[in-house]
Amino acid sequence: MDLMSKTRESVMDDAARWYARVHAPDCTGRDREEFETWLRSSPDHWRAYADAERTVRRFDQLLENDAQLRALADEACGEPVAAARRRWAVPAALAASLIVALIAVRVTSVGEPSSPPGLFATRADEQRDVPLADGSVVHLDVGSEIAVNLTERAREITLTRGRALFDVAKDRDRPFIVTAGGARTTALGTKFQIQTESERVVVLLTEGSVSVADGSWEERLAPGEQLSLEGRRTAPVKRSVDTYMATSWSRGRLIFRGTPLAEALEEVNRYSTRKLRLADPSLASLPVSGNFIAGDSELVLSAFAAALPLRSVDGGGGEILLFRRYDTARL
Repeated sequence: MDLMSKTRESVMDDAARWYARVHAPDCTGRDREEFETWLRSSPDHWRAYADAERTVRRFDQLLENDAQLRALADEACGEPVAAARRRWAVPAALAASLIVALIAVRVTSVGEPSSPPGLFATRADEQRDVPLADGSVVHLDVGSEIAVNLTERAREITLTRGRALFDVAKDRDRPFIVTAGGARTTALGTKFQIQTESERVVVLLTEGSVSVADGSWEERLAPGEQLSLEGRRTAPVKRSVDTYMATSWSRGRLIFRGTPLAEALEEVNRYSTRKLRLADPSLASLPVSGNFIAGDSELVLSAFAAALPLRSVDGGGGEILLFRRYDTARL
C-alpha cells in the first residue's frame, strides 16, 4: 500500500470514529467543537465524513431489506444490531465504526442489491440514498420522489418532486435519462443534481458532461455550470456556480457564501420544522455566509442575527418572523 492510500485510509478511519462519536448519546459540547475543528481543517475530511454518513444510511437501508446482511451484522455485533445500537457510547461508539467497516467488507462479498423498478420517496424529515441495479446511486433530498425504470436499452428516471444528486455508473450502451418538469437530462457516466419545484427546474453538473433538452432547445453543461428553467415559455438560463456549496445538503451541511438571505432561508427551512420567515422584504437581498448543520434553524438564526440587522419574533404556528433591527441608540 502506497503512502497516499495509507493517508486516505487513515482519514476514513477518523471519519468513521467521528461519526460514531457525534452520534453517541453521551457526546458533549466539547466533542462537537473538536469535531467541527477537524471537519473544517481539510476538504478531505469533509469528503470522508460525507462518505461515512452515506455508508451508514446505505447500510440502514440494506439491513432493513436484506435478511442475510442483517444476520451478518448481528454476528459481527455478537447480538442483534438494533439492540447494540441503542447502547453504543464511548468507547463502544468506536467499536461501532469498526463493526461498520467489518460489515462493509462482508457486504462486498455478497454483492450489491438490485434496485427494482418503482417509486422511491423521502419524507419531509428524511434523506435517502437509493442504490440502483446498474451501480448508480441517487441521493434523495428531503421531500423528494423519483420513479425508476431500468431496461436493456436505457436507464430512465423521473424526478416528480424535490431534489436529487445522481452519481451515474458508466454504461455507453445505456444512456441515463432524468426527466423533470418536461426537461430531459441525458448522461452516460457523470455526477449531477436536479431540483424541481412547481414549474422551475434547475440542473447542476459537478462532474463529466450532460445535455439538457425539452424538445425545442438543447444545452450542454460543463462541470460547475447550472441551468435554470422557469416553465416552458421562458429560455433556459445558464451560469457558473460553486458546486461544493450547492451540493452541501448531501453531506448534511448548509454552506452559504454571500448568498441572499431569502435564498438561504429557503434552504434552512427545507430541513427545519420551525420555519424562518421574512416579515420585512427589504431584508431579502442581504448577503449571508456560514457553514451550518442542516436542520438546526436556531443556530442559523443566531448566526444571521449576529452578522445582520435582524430581530426575531415568534409568529406562532411553528414560524419565526424576521424584522429589521434598528439602532435605537441613534434615535
